[in-house]
Amino acid sequence: MEISNLKELWSKQVSGSEVGVVKEKVKSIPQFNCYIGTILASKAKLFSIELPENIKVNQNYLKRFTGVEIQFLPTKELIIILQENELFDVFVMFVEDIIKSISITHVHEEALIRISQRVSYWKRLFGKFTGGLLTPQQQRGLYGELLILEHLLNECKNHTMVMDSWQAPTATNQDFYFNTSAIEVKTSKSNHPSIKIANEFQLDCTSFEHLYVAFIKLSELPEGENTLLNKINEIRNILRLSPILVDDFNLKLSFLGINSDVESEYNKTSYKIRKTTFYKVTDEFPKIISSMVDKAVTHISYEVSPNECDEFEVSSETVLKGILNEE
Repeated sequence: MEISNLKELWSKQVSGSEVGVVKEKVKSIPQFNCYIGTILASKAKLFSIELPENIKVNQNYLKRFTGVEIQFLPTKELIIILQENELFDVFVMFVEDIIKSISITHVHEEALIRISQRVSYWKRLFGKFTGGLLTPQQQRGLYGELLILEHLLNECKNHTMVMDSWQAPTATNQDFYFNTSAIEVKTSKSNHPSIKIANEFQLDCTSFEHLYVAFIKLSELPEGENTLLNKINEIRNILRLSPILVDDFNLKLSFLGINSDVESEYNKTSYKIRKTTFYKVTDEFPKIISSMVDKAVTHISYEVSPNECDEFEVSSETVLKGILNEE
């Protein structure tokens, strides 16, 4: 496949069926199994590279930024997903640059380093095209994560453990990890909300003793005190006695594209929490996981109705007991 055909091939993929993912191998770099693909349900474009079983992926390689998300799947596949369709033309150039950069090496470790370097470069360019700000949906999602982070910091004396558990800025499948327990945070402002699941690994509880979903229903207001910036500063205040943890928090925010230059932009929308519900994900919880589908079908996204999950609801105390007993 010639690099110049990327845009044309992506356009053809959209015209396919409406289920699963369509992918095509990048033939111009035969030394690697690289693909361009489309998640048909959302029309999201992606680039992926398969990696050897023994390779280790540094978490710093998984930085996400405005318009783009980078994930490392248990199937040993690094994927870069375009989340904002209006940035398609820029994404094409981004992927072309990655393909060109890794074409001169035959070593997977070096290819990962080169991809990371190109990500760092293009992150700045994407920021210029988008104003460098998180989308409203991303802001709501981060506010929900910080709400849970604040709750955990207030309830747990071991702030280092809590801060280490917050792994969402590195694009992990779950937002918080506590040894064999995890919490995934979801937010919605809809009057008829659903729990939106990003992939087939997000609710896979087979590797956890406890896997919880924190579902936060909220409203957005044009003004008020409960802004994203205020929540950020509230957490900094909780951590103020430990400059190392404050630095760690700021670093994780920078992974998301939030730094001192743009922080004031997140002081405009206020959030009113309508309800926070916790669910324990069990084998019976409604979900789609990788073991349920054909191996040819990947990157599944779906929605779960919270109205059908009452029997899995647990208290915040139960969640705290489940994760803190892992210490």
